[in-house]
Amino acid sequence: MKIAIDCRYIGMSGIGRVCEGILDALDFSANSFFLIGKKEKLQKYPAEIIEDSTNPYSFGGLRSFPKELNQTCDALFVPNFLIPFGVKIPVLTIMHDLAFLDVKETTRGFKDRLIKKVLLKRCMKKSKSVACVSRFTLERCEHYYGKLAKKCFVNYNGISENVFSYANTHERAEKKDQIVFVGNVKPHKGLTTLLSAFSELGGETKLKIIGEKDTFLTGLQLDESAYKNVVFTGKLSDEELFFEIARSKYLVLPSKYEGFGLPPLEALVLGTQPIVSDIPVFREVYQGLPVKFFGSEETLTAEMRAASDQVNCSAEIAERYSYSACAKIILGKLYGLAQ
Repeated sequence: MKIAIDCRYIGMSGIGRVCEGILDALDFSANSFFLIGKKEKLQKYPAEIIEDSTNPYSFGGLRSFPKELNQTCDALFVPNFLIPFGVKIPVLTIMHDLAFLDVKETTRGFKDRLIKKVLLKRCMKKSKSVACVSRFTLERCEHYYGKLAKKCFVNYNGISENVFSYANTHERAEKKDQIVFVGNVKPHKGLTTLLSAFSELGGETKLKIIGEKDTFLTGLQLDESAYKNVVFTGKLSDEELFFEIARSKYLVLPSKYEGFGLPPLEALVLGTQPIVSDIPVFREVYQGLPVKFFGSEETLTAEMRAASDQVNCSAEIAERYSYSACAKIILGKLYGLAQ
């Protein structure tokens, strides 16, 4: 079977990490793969590389699909809802969430919201199969798209082998009096809730916010000096990121809305207990795992003040959230589309 994959997301956070995790788990000897993206990011894979440096989120990126792949390939896999124009072969997409519809603040006004609404509907119509990263996301597809959602199925994200490798090759770090947040300042991520709760914590506990510093400060319109013991690290390498998570007593993900929520799973593998907001998708993904849930700023402050529990559930997480299993399901669906 000949499969094309839109890999232009690699190098970007979130969807890029999911795309790379799936690629790393594929058996390249069993099929012929045509990877669309930047050669320097894809050359480690034994596949034909279709050079394309366009931004998949741009209008130019939507128009850049190599038309010759319609004659060469049996199916296309797109790890997002943005199906390029000009695709004539069967498409399998991943639906991560429907935040653009559920949380209006994630769009930049009426025009931007309308464009994303049209592209999401186009994805649901044009896709032959849609992988939803959680039962919650599948239910939101059913809510908005009715019968079109019959082509949806649940396929959970996995955990990168890099996280397990770090955990297996490094001794458990000595816990510091610090809390870590990994993410961005999109309104549904709840960073303002965390900062407000942390300001009531007192003491000398540090809060490390990992991401692009300028984006955080611009997006929040904060005066950094107003937040005692809050440190904006800027973007970190994987090694640096895992080190900071592993030495923290808690990782906090205070999201108001998510489609899956990956950082707390990585924290559990690295031996750090997560505190997450009490929303349905987190109850689904983290069921039975040693995670603390909070429902208010006061509760979050109290949880951050309390001593964390020791966690040791890497084996269970590896079994529940495996990119090998995720990739196997996607391949099986692609085989079905090509028949």
